[in-house]
Amino acid sequence: MRIRLFLVLSAILVCAGILLSSGAAPTSALFATQPATLPATPAASDIRWLKVYFTDPNPPDQVGNGIDRFVVPVLDVARTSIDVTSFDFNLPSVINALINARKRGVTVRVVLDENNGVHLLGASLSPTKKEVNGLTMLTAVGIPVVNGGRSNGLMHDKIIIVDSTTLFIGSWNMSYNDTFRNNNNLLQITSQKLIANYQAKFNELFSDQRFGAKAKVGAQTPRLTLDGVAVENYFSPVDKVMSKIVTEVNGARKSIKFMAFTFTHADLADAMIARARAGVQVQGVIENRGASQGSLVPLFCAKLPVKVDGNPYTMHHKVIVIDDQTVITGSFNFTKAADQSNDDNILIIRSPAVAALYNQEFARLYAQGKTPTTVTCKP
Repeated sequence: MRIRLFLVLSAILVCAGILLSSGAAPTSALFATQPATLPATPAASDIRWLKVYFTDPNPPDQVGNGIDRFVVPVLDVARTSIDVTSFDFNLPSVINALINARKRGVTVRVVLDENNGVHLLGASLSPTKKEVNGLTMLTAVGIPVVNGGRSNGLMHDKIIIVDSTTLFIGSWNMSYNDTFRNNNNLLQITSQKLIANYQAKFNELFSDQRFGAKAKVGAQTPRLTLDGVAVENYFSPVDKVMSKIVTEVNGARKSIKFMAFTFTHADLADAMIARARAGVQVQGVIENRGASQGSLVPLFCAKLPVKVDGNPYTMHHKVIVIDDQTVITGSFNFTKAADQSNDDNILIIRSPAVAALYNQEFARLYAQGKTPTTVTCKP
C-alpha cells in the first residue's frame, strides 16, 4: 500500500500556500499551479503540534505499509498510559501493541462498542491465519474494556492518547479495512490543550460511562490558537456540532469541497446549495452506498458537481474544506444521528497549509469518482 505521509511538523508553504511534507520530495500534484523550480517560502508559523496522514488503499490489502506503521511505534514506546476508543477494532498490529504495553506495565484503557461485529477479523486476513477477536485478546491480558453500548447512540469516536503527550484522532478506526482498504485521514497532535479536551472526553466515556444523549462533557477549551493557527474542537452531542459546521459553510466565499462517508443532514445540504447559488464553487465526493446518499439527490439535482467515490471498498472521510483556508475533520458523519445521539468529535483548523493537504486528497478522490447514474431528479 502506498501511504502518503504529510508531515505538517515542518510546514513549508510554496509561494501560493501549498504545503510540502517535511523531508518529502515535491510531486507534480503538490506543484499543480507552481513550477517545481520556484523556491519554497517558510510558513509564517510552523505547525509543530500537528502531523496529517492519509491512507491510499490502491491497491488494497498491502499489509505492512498501512497507516498503522506511524501509530504502532508511538504505542511501542509508551511509558505510563494508553487510552483508546474505536468503533471498529480488529487490527492485529494495534491489538498486539496494546497487549505488549500492558505486559511491560503501561496502564491501557479501552472503550469499544462491544456489539460491533467488526471486532472480529477473519482467519484469511489474519497474519497468523487464525481468527482475531480484538475484544477477547485485550480482556485475556487484563486490559479493561468499557462497552460503549448502543442504547444512547453509537460510541463512534476514534481516539488514542499516549502518555498524555500524543493524541491520534480522525476518521481512522483501528481495523483491517480502515487501514488497508478504506480512505481515511489521521491527525497526530501534541498540543497539550487539545489533548486535555480529548482526555476529559475519554474519562467521561471510560470512568463515568456516560454515552451519547447522556453525555455531559464537551470541549473544555473549544477555541484555541496554537502556533498562530486558530483551531476549534467540539464533541457531539453536547456541543451541537452540526450548527457549527453549517455556520462555517454559510460563511464560505469562494469554495467548498467535501468528502463524506454518510451525508444525510438536510440543513447542511441546504446550506451548500444556497452557497452554490450565491456563486461559491461547491464540489463533493460521497461514499458509493445507497444508505449514504441521502443528500446526494438534492445536491446533484441542484446541479452541483458531486460524485460517488471510486473505491470498491469504502471512502470513509468526514471532511469539508472551505475557501482553501479551513478544514473540518474528525469522526463526525454528516447526519442527525451524529449530531444528536452519537459520541463524535471534530476539529476546525484554520490553516491554508493544512487545507492544501486535504485539497490534494480531495483532488485525488474526485478524479477517481464517478458521476451518479441512479439519481432521478424531479422536473
